[in-house]
Amino acid sequence: MSRILLSTGNYAEIPYFFEKTYVNLYSAEELCYALVENVELLDQDIVSDKLARWLDEQCGLSKLAHALYGLVNQKCSVSAYVGTILEYIGLYPADVISHIETIIKNSAGMNPYERQKAKADYMLQNNRYVIAIERYDELLLKLPREEKKIPGEALHNRGVANAKLFLFEHAQEDFMTAYRTNGSMESLKQFLIARRMLDDDKKYVEYIAEHPDLHAVSLQVERAVEQAAGQFEMTDENRMLFTLRVCKEESSAVSGGVVQYYEEIEKLTASLKGAYRESVAR
Repeated sequence: MSRILLSTGNYAEIPYFFEKTYVNLYSAEELCYALVENVELLDQDIVSDKLARWLDEQCGLSKLAHALYGLVNQKCSVSAYVGTILEYIGLYPADVISHIETIIKNSAGMNPYERQKAKADYMLQNNRYVIAIERYDELLLKLPREEKKIPGEALHNRGVANAKLFLFEHAQEDFMTAYRTNGSMESLKQFLIARRMLDDDKKYVEYIAEHPDLHAVSLQVERAVEQAAGQFEMTDENRMLFTLRVCKEESSAVSGGVVQYYEEIEKLTASLKGAYRESVAR
């Protein structure tokens, strides 16, 4: 069930100019959204009396403003300042706020590119694959040529996101480019896994035969595939598939078997649709 969100404070007559993204904000909720969506850009500049004053005078949030004035005087951290705002407004649940604070703490010594990658990684780790791919795309376009470490890692992780969406052709391209960029054997291994998923057995074997330097890595891939197959046997999805097979086999012999078979199909389809919608949500 979705939460009912009530506006906190007044709608501002004079907006707050959020310099990090060059946008005007008119409410405390808009401020929270801007902070969370641009967490990789936040630095000590956000800790200011100016923002506290706007929340006080324009949004009527005097209690929050006074708490922020105190934090500014104490020369608090960015995470403490932002966390106080997010907790007071209540737009996001506690686990999200905690994660945002962790990102800010971890990014204290990061450059903007490292911060942006951290946010893309967060989307990947939370199964938001489409958004993750978009963030990696943006990052890779901005990276300067002298940056050596981030390109390979971003390409590899974008490959993971593509593979999660069954876009194995894009995934294999990302993994191979990552390998050529940083020489990571993990990227090469994932390239072969994506290729194995994309090709039929005959074509894949022919490819390995044409590239004898990949033989040792291909053996690692086979072990990884066998391990993944074994792990899948223990999943809820596999148990549901087993139930479907039983229902199908018994549908002609048992009264109501056909009905149960299609009911189980609907359950599995609904589960897969839900997981897919979550992975492509923006």
